[in-house]
Amino acid sequence: MVKKKYTSTKTVSGKKYQYFRKDGAYVRLPDDPASEEYDREYWRLMRGEGRLSNRLTFHKLIASYKLSPRWERLASRTRADYSKVLEYIADTIGDRDPTKMRRSVVIEAQMANRHRARFANYIPHMLSILFEHAIDLDWQRENPAKGIAKIKTGEGHKPWPASAIEAYRKQADGLALLIFELALGTGQRASDLTRMEWEHIEDGGIWVTQGKTKVRLWIPFTKRLTGVLNGADSSESRFILAGESGHQLNYDQLQKQVIRVRKAAGLMDYSLHGLRYSAAGELAEAGCTDHQIAAITGHKSLSMVQKYSKGANQKRLAKEAQNLREQKWGKT
Repeated sequence: MVKKKYTSTKTVSGKKYQYFRKDGAYVRLPDDPASEEYDREYWRLMRGEGRLSNRLTFHKLIASYKLSPRWERLASRTRADYSKVLEYIADTIGDRDPTKMRRSVVIEAQMANRHRARFANYIPHMLSILFEHAIDLDWQRENPAKGIAKIKTGEGHKPWPASAIEAYRKQADGLALLIFELALGTGQRASDLTRMEWEHIEDGGIWVTQGKTKVRLWIPFTKRLTGVLNGADSSESRFILAGESGHQLNYDQLQKQVIRVRKAAGLMDYSLHGLRYSAAGELAEAGCTDHQIAAITGHKSLSMVQKYSKGANQKRLAKEAQNLREQKWGKT
């Protein structure tokens, strides 16, 4: 199909929008360029019968944001998370003018989704980013979503106790077990597990460049992880975690493998990301310093290391305290 003069297409959250643009103004066209409705509206505008609009909308703001350096700097996993919220914003308020958005409306949208607290908290966060971009574009002067309090989400991810780890191992085999041992043994995020390749293995460990932090790490394998890797087939794919026909396992496919076993073993209280907490906890309980733990997990902030390992550190210190207590008073 030949592209018509003054027309353009914008893709927002996977959906294509058609526009007639001329002299800096624009009007949205019907979505299907092959339809009679589209053709009729196009020629009406070409004859000068329609009124082109410079009205600002969230659709336009989102499209601009996705072309900005702010978007380009994001890790692929962060983009995936943001895209879900951007799609929600586009579907619910896409045609509204962002410069007229009130803070109370942002809070209302957050509270309307409080049954899914993590997603609800993403709404003001994502809108705040969009409003900052709108300020960069000189559309407005203030950010009405900035500083909105988060809905409490509870404790969030938690480390797996030894009983849960053993229960998973008894239930899992093949790819589901490999994912589990790779997550626990290396302490890496799920998105980083999907990018691990056989050729990244060196000297009994693996080189990892974290997608979120861009930190490059070499992580030695545990004995258990080494055993599982030795039993895996490395000839079908360059990726360690590969699906059918050797294709790279994506984040959602990886999660589905683990969720299947968690359901069967009654372990739905424990998430895949919780294994990152478990890895940090095992290191802390073994007596590792915060710097040693960070050398495995890749955390830049020692306060984050302490967050991941505080339970295990408390347990180790409590054991040491009781041992000293027994040495002093145990025989009296």
